[in-house]
Amino acid sequence: MGLTRTMLDNLVLVIFSVMPLALLFAVRQFLRWNRRTPEARRIRRLIIGNTLIGVFMLSVTIFGGELYYRFFYDETDSFGLTKVTTRWFDRHFQFNASIFRDNIQYDATRVKDRRRVTFVGDSFTAGHGVKNVDDRFANRIRIARPELDIHVAARCGWDTGAQLDFLHRAAETGYEADAVVLVYCLNDVADIVPEWQTVAHRIYEAPKPGFFVQHSFLLNTLHYRVRSLREPDIGNYYSFVRQGYTGTLWQYHRERMLAMRDIVESMGGTFLVVTFPFLHALDEEYEYRNHHDQLDLLWKELNVPHLDLLPVFEPYSPEIVVVSPYDAHPNEFAHGLAEVAILDFLETQLFTDDRE
Repeated sequence: MGLTRTMLDNLVLVIFSVMPLALLFAVRQFLRWNRRTPEARRIRRLIIGNTLIGVFMLSVTIFGGELYYRFFYDETDSFGLTKVTTRWFDRHFQFNASIFRDNIQYDATRVKDRRRVTFVGDSFTAGHGVKNVDDRFANRIRIARPELDIHVAARCGWDTGAQLDFLHRAAETGYEADAVVLVYCLNDVADIVPEWQTVAHRIYEAPKPGFFVQHSFLLNTLHYRVRSLREPDIGNYYSFVRQGYTGTLWQYHRERMLAMRDIVESMGGTFLVVTFPFLHALDEEYEYRNHHDQLDLLWKELNVPHLDLLPVFEPYSPEIVVVSPYDAHPNEFAHGLAEVAILDFLETQLFTDDRE
């Protein structure tokens, strides 16, 4: 039986722990040898001694860094490439019987006299980078309005195609819809952009790094951070989505979103849309503003209530609302801003008549 990944990770940790001890022993032996070496070889001794001490200090730093990233560092990256992100998901993503991240179970049948709100989305809605599931906006709304039946049908990596498939399956299996809120991100169009398949392949199917990078939490993290700076596919990932908002791709995407509305209405539900901006790109020259306007016009044409969250987030710089410099997803503060705006939107669009 071969060694498991965990066993190999542990082996690397053992190697990193032994290195400082071995080098410390080498330094001690050098000092003993140094006292017996003629003075004429002082320069050579100095070079050897400084090298040994430098390598020893480096090994201590590597061991300390490995301990930190393995046992204490608990953050994510945008693309889920690093070992620390994989471990983060293992720690903080718990799934219900419907295989969605949540701390309650869902029932396909509506509870009588109780309004149901189903949020359909991707990693922004699932809470990528948010450790406590109750800190994401949908759960905050559930806590603020406990009389509502809040469902969160969201998975990291979902795009419009996957969301449309979910709604088809929900309709076919008898899921009882009420208010269905599509939580839209500008890159939801990615699955129909030809360039995306090439970009995704380069990001996720790149040759595996060496043994120590694969099994060291420290070296793995450093490797992918350097890679994100050097590879345009990662650093400028979002720029390619503009293609999806032009020409025939946009027309096809428009038809898919119209189909989502029609499916929800065929289930007896009300379709609403909330649009998140690219939080990492927020500034006075926000370059995706025209896409927000384009989407808002579409939803007006389709008679679908639409909340654009760009005005909500515009007053804030990216570092205030994103998870980290390495993860462009909304953090807990951003989810709090979204909660307030979305709850007000739902109150206006759905619940006003309930109180009259």
